[in-house]
Formats: sequence, structure tokens, C-alpha cells
Amino acid sequence: MLIHRKLCLYEDISQTNLCPQDQVAIDFLPNPLFIEELIRDLLENGTILKKGGQYVLNGKGSEIHVPDSVESIVAARMDRLEGSLKRTLQIASVIGRYFKYRVLQAVTGMKDELKPCLLLLQEHEFIYERNLFPELEYIFKHALIQEVAYNSLLLRERKMIHESIGRAKEELYPERLEEIYEVLAHHYYRSDNLEKAYHYLKLSGDKTTEYFSNSEAFYFYRAAISTLKRMPDTLENRRRVIEVLLLMEGPMKLLAYPEGSLEILQDGERLAVQLGDERALAIIYASMGLCYTFKGDSSQGMKYSEYCFEMAERIKDVELLAPIAFDLCSSYTILGDFTKTVQVAPRVLALLERTGRESESFGVAFNFNAYSALSSYYGQAMGFLGDFEEGEALCDKGLRFAQRINNLYSVGFAEMMYGLLLFVKGDGKRAAEHLHHALTCGEEGEVIPVIGMACGWLGWVYYLLLGDLAAARAHLERGLQVQRDAGLHMLMSLHNVALGMVHFELGDPGSARSCIEDALGSARSNGEKWAEGMAWIYLGRVLGQAGEPEYDRAEECILHGIRHTDEMGMKPTCALGHLNLGELYAKTGQIEKGIKCLKQAEGMFRDMGMNYWLNKTQSALEILQR
Repeated sequence: MLIHRKLCLYEDISQTNLCPQDQVAIDFLPNPLFIEELIRDLLENGTILKKGGQYVLNGKGSEIHVPDSVESIVAARMDRLEGSLKRTLQIASVIGRYFKYRVLQAVTGMKDELKPCLLLLQEHEFIYERNLFPELEYIFKHALIQEVAYNSLLLRERKMIHESIGRAKEELYPERLEEIYEVLAHHYYRSDNLEKAYHYLKLSGDKTTEYFSNSEAFYFYRAAISTLKRMPDTLENRRRVIEVLLLMEGPMKLLAYPEGSLEILQDGERLAVQLGDERALAIIYASMGLCYTFKGDSSQGMKYSEYCFEMAERIKDVELLAPIAFDLCSSYTILGDFTKTVQVAPRVLALLERTGRESESFGVAFNFNAYSALSSYYGQAMGFLGDFEEGEALCDKGLRFAQRINNLYSVGFAEMMYGLLLFVKGDGKRAAEHLHHALTCGEEGEVIPVIGMACGWLGWVYYLLLGDLAAARAHLERGLQVQRDAGLHMLMSLHNVALGMVHFELGDPGSARSCIEDALGSARSNGEKWAEGMAWIYLGRVLGQAGEPEYDRAEECILHGIRHTDEMGMKPTCALGHLNLGELYAKTGQIEKGIKCLKQAEGMFRDMGMNYWLNKTQSALEILQR
């Protein structure tokens, strides 16, 4: 790259109107923004002149100083501005990349002199006019100019200007405050007006929660708590922290407990104990329980979940009991304790029906409708225990109720649980439809657990029931990545089993075995009993294809999976184990054993109405009995 007596800043000289003479080498390649700002700087400081459509050096090329960065160039250009121009630019930078004339005027206190000032800044190409209507608005030429101008202010000055901008916006747009809660929160949070900062951060959290922007809501609520902790440690401020934390608990859960969530909940626990707030403490314990379970510490999670449910039942608070029952059933489902879900869910559903509170949301923080969600959990649990008729009726009731009250979160959740039940039953087409609907709702509502789990279950459906390995792999890999990114460890083991089986079907038994063995270890350490049972069965299936040296180990694994799922009352998975064991015996020439296992699976599938699996079993029997 070269600088010439008549300046050329491009390798391709045809990109400029300049002619190369007396070349001087530079040891780096500037980007277009650097070049643009450098030319402006050289023009303004008189190093080059523009004559006849060309830039001509006004001195020796060897004397040109090229700054190290574009920021340095912008800062040098700003330093040459007359005082009021530079100050105006700095204040505008605090307003933002875009800034309205009225706001800038209110903050600077300038009247007739402001417009000429802005025209000069436009001539210097620091800003442009962006809109005339509905009101005059400007924009910084590029974000870097705004950043340099902003950073040129002392911290104390920035704080004062941020507060002045907040006040100006409140006074100029009193009828539109709700529209600009987030903007007001931004400015007051960066000022020393902590009371206003807290006020607008909380309102911004409430607003973004209503619009399903859970990441934003989590950010605003966390900032509100941070602000309260900078304020005097009064009883009122402690109560405010608890209030915000309870509002934050919903988005936190939907985002699968982002980093720092457990510490926030533990701090809330400490404050709730200090304040003697039993109700808040119960909600915090429920959330801590689910957080531990989501992150893979199921034993600790269950202690919290069951303790807070007992607390809610003891104080007979239905508004507390309903959302806590949802959290508890979430933990039971992750661990595979479906019999416990069947004990808890109907009790709370009956209470909601008896008190006529089926449609209630039980507070802003609880995003799901409890009646719909508990019906779905109850139905899914019944299906996993083998009663698909009752399970489908309950899942259908939960979904219809969610649709009737038009609750996006509840619809997505009910669709996922219905799809999961149909997957276990063997109805691949309907399962895929419900799970795709769940995924759409999860994406629209920014519900990380639903996105991750719906993708995982779709992977199982496409692998096991629909035979589309490419779709299965794509959904499994996406779901696992979503969960990894969120630190959401729950049931990753189960979906890794399916991914292992996809590897197996694609002709990579080594990767399949490694994947399933890792999943088995993860399921056991996380206490995910049903995932462990599935992992044993499918590990046996993979080993059974490895040849005679692995036959005994394959039999041992499948038998272990059958015993495991039988102890848990999971009849469908147990029957699937008998089918796999029968196929293994058939492969190893143990025909009588194979027929016995397949007949046992046949009877179980028939009793449960699992026609897809019944047909597969009968086909296998026909081959053996020829």
C-alpha cells in the first residue's frame, strides 16, 4: 500500500482520481473507514488539497504522519473543532447513534445557535440529517464517531448528561413514556439517579416480559437488582429486591437459568429468610430446585422442589401451590419419577377446579397456565406408565385449554408434551406435527428448554419412527447445541442416545457406542432414571451388532434396561426392551428365547394400544416362526 505525492490510498489506482508520484511505503493495509477518515483528517489539517477533482499534497510525502488507528484519526479531527461544536457532538453521543433535535436542544440549552452548529458538524461529516418527520432527527455518520465522542467525556460528565437526557425525555414525551421505558432505563442506569434507574429498569423488565423478550427481561431485572444494591440497605429496598427477583424468576426459568442465576436465587433466599417472607422463600426454593435439576444436580434439586411443595401445601396457598407443582412435576419428569407426577398433578388440578381458578396465571412471573401445564404433565406421565388412552385425553385437554386462553408458553409446552406421549406410543406422524408446533412456539416465546427438548424429541421421532436419518441428526445436533449453549444439562443424555443410534445407522458403530456410553454415564450421574434405562437398551442393541464377542454383554445391557424400566413402571420402554432382546436372541440363533421375548413384547404392546410397535413385533415373530 502506498502514499503518493498526489495521494493514492488504494492498491488499485483506478479506484481514485489520483496519479502516482514519489511513492512512500506504508507497512499496513487500511480498511475503507480508515481511508475515508484519514482523507478527511488530511484535508482538515491542510496536509492535502483538493484541486480539479484530485487530492494534491501540500508538502513532502515523507513527512505525512499516519495514525495507528481510525479512532486516533477521529479523535484528532474532534480536537480541532471549536469548543461549542465539540461539546454539542459529545452530548449528542450520549443520547445515542440517533438523536432528536428537541432532545439535544433541551440538554444543551442551546436555542437559535444549535441549528448552525449542527450544519457545521454535517459539513465536517460527523453527522447526517436522518429524518425531518415526524420530528427532526440526526445520525452519527458511523458508530465509531459516536464511540470516540462518548469516550472523550469524563465519567462524571457522562453521568450528568445521561441524567439530563432522561429528564428531557420525560418532559418532552410524557404521553409516550411506556414506549421509551428501555431508553429511560438506559440513561438513568448510567447516571447517579439510582431511584429513577431502578424505576425504569423494573418497568422495562415488565414490558419486555409481556412481549416474550425473555433475554431482555432478564437483563433489565438483573440490572434493577444491581441498582437496588447500590442504594441504602433499607427494609424497603430489601423487599424491592425480593419483588424484582420474583418477577425475574419467570424469564430466568424460560432461559434455562442463565449464568449467575443460582447466585441471584441464593441471595434472594438469604433476604427472604431475613424478612421472614415464607411465600417468597417457597417460590425461590422451587426455582432453585429446578435450576439444580436443569444443570444436572438432581439430588440437590429434588430436595428443594419437594420441600417447597410441602411448604406450600402446609400454608394452603393455592397461588403458591399451582406454580410450585409445575416446577416439581418438571423435576419428576426429568428424573423419570412418573408415578410421583401421577400423585401430585391430579391433587393440584382438583384444587384448581374446586376453587374455579383454572384460567389464572398466578402472577406475572409464572408464565405458564398451571391448569394446562399440569394436565399435560399428568397425561404424559400416564402415557409413560402405559395408559395411553387416559394420557391422550389429558394431553388433549391441556392443549385445548392452553389454546382457549391463548397462552403462547402453555400452547408450546402442551404441544411438546403431547408430541412426547405420541412418540412413546409410536405415532410418528402426529408426534412430529405436535413437536414442530412446540418448536415454533418455543422460538417465538424464547423458551430455551422447549426449543432444546422439542428438537431432541423430533430427532428421536425422525430416527425411530419416520426413518429420516438426515432430519434426525439435524434436529438432535441443534437441540444439543441449544442446551450446551444454555448450560442446560437435563436429558442431554437421552438425546445423545438417539444421536448415537443415528451414527450407528449411518455405519459408524464406534462413534455410536462411544456416544451412548457417555450418555449412560451422564444419565447415571444426573439421576435421570428413564434416560439410563433407554441408554442400557440401546447400548445392548449396538453391542448386539458388533459380533459374537459382544453378545453376552449386549444381553446383559438390555436385561439391565428392562429391569430398570420395569422397576419404574415404564411399561412402554420395558416392552421396547423385550422387543430388542428378542431380536438379539434371534440374531444369535436362540430361537425359543427370541420367540418368548417377542411374545411378551407383543402382549404388552397390544394391551397398551401401541400399534406401530405391535406390528413390528408381529413381523419379527412371523420370521422366527416360519
